[in-house]
Amino acid sequence: MSVTHPAWALLPWLVALLTMGLIVRLSPQADAPGRFATLDGLRGHLAFTVFMHHGVIWYFFLRSGVWTAPPSGFYNHLGQTSVALFFMITAFLFTTRLLDSAGRPIDWLRLYVSRVLRLTPLYLVAMAILFTLCGELSDWHRQVPARELRQSLRQWLGFTIGGIPNVNGVPHTFTLIAGVTWSLAYEWLFYAALPCLALLMRRQVPLWLAALGLLAALGIWSHHKEGMMFVAFGMGGIAAWLARQPRFQGWARGGLAPWCVLALVGGTVATTGTAYSWPTLGALGLAFALVASGCTLFGALTSRLSRRFGDLGYGLYLLHGLLLSATLHFAVGTSRAARWSDAQHWGLLTALAAPLVLLAHLAFRWVEHPAMQQTDRLVAWWRARRR
Repeated sequence: MSVTHPAWALLPWLVALLTMGLIVRLSPQADAPGRFATLDGLRGHLAFTVFMHHGVIWYFFLRSGVWTAPPSGFYNHLGQTSVALFFMITAFLFTTRLLDSAGRPIDWLRLYVSRVLRLTPLYLVAMAILFTLCGELSDWHRQVPARELRQSLRQWLGFTIGGIPNVNGVPHTFTLIAGVTWSLAYEWLFYAALPCLALLMRRQVPLWLAALGLLAALGIWSHHKEGMMFVAFGMGGIAAWLARQPRFQGWARGGLAPWCVLALVGGTVATTGTAYSWPTLGALGLAFALVASGCTLFGALTSRLSRRFGDLGYGLYLLHGLLLSATLHFAVGTSRAARWSDAQHWGLLTALAAPLVLLAHLAFRWVEHPAMQQTDRLVAWWRARRR
């Protein structure tokens, strides 16, 4: 089979789910499904498909030296469609929060503290790993002027909002983390624009916050102007409105909804090569709205395994590139990996599935969850200081 045959994706995915099942069994925790349990169950699967997307990109990068979309609509969608759905999830959740806030003020301080604590701690861990890899690849000798090195470190620590430079002269530095940080810049753009969106929805917002948010959003937008990303956010916002309509909710929870979701997603993957077009995002947006409104895909998304897998979504997304590149550079060797057959390459991806899930589990348990638990304490501390 060709390296881009869809059947290859079943192997690492199966290993990942078996590993997750073992973690659920050995590390049980009380079920606490969120308000949108289907979305909780979706995140992990989306993040893991991005791993396979980048795994295929690595196959061609090792042979050509060019990091580009894979020559396969299926594997291209595993990355692009997953990221588009991540944007829809973000927009859905926060638009829902704004819709729910009618008649009562939004706690903006808590909202932004929660976002910082959600995204930043594990990101800093990922940056520490990235900088260590760069150090190893440059033999721990400074290869560029100190000013250039400091500037590159600042840009990476700033979620690459201002650019994705090479670090210490290491070529293609972004490949070490599979370039995933670009999407986080769009996440921050959306969070910055939230006060302005709230004003448009006639919610209570301090004008200074709306002005500051607008300036921040425009600053990020000046570096990140891909219009289709904003369409994906828009689809998530529309889904938040649809999910409040009783008739649409009834349809989403009916027997035909799972088949509609599978047809919409399967049809776009089978007939298009990219997620970033109006028709494709429209179809994906409708499928997402059905899932967000209660379609469980025959119970798969609300199973305990999927919901626990969803907890690992950010770690799977942020750390898979580092695991891939560290393995290829230091355990296998890129020149050797470039000579591997298609089966050997997928054998490596399959072998990395279990360590990736375990790594993401440890990251959630030791970094992400403890940080998120500090939200209330940090908000209370800040407010006490301001009195």
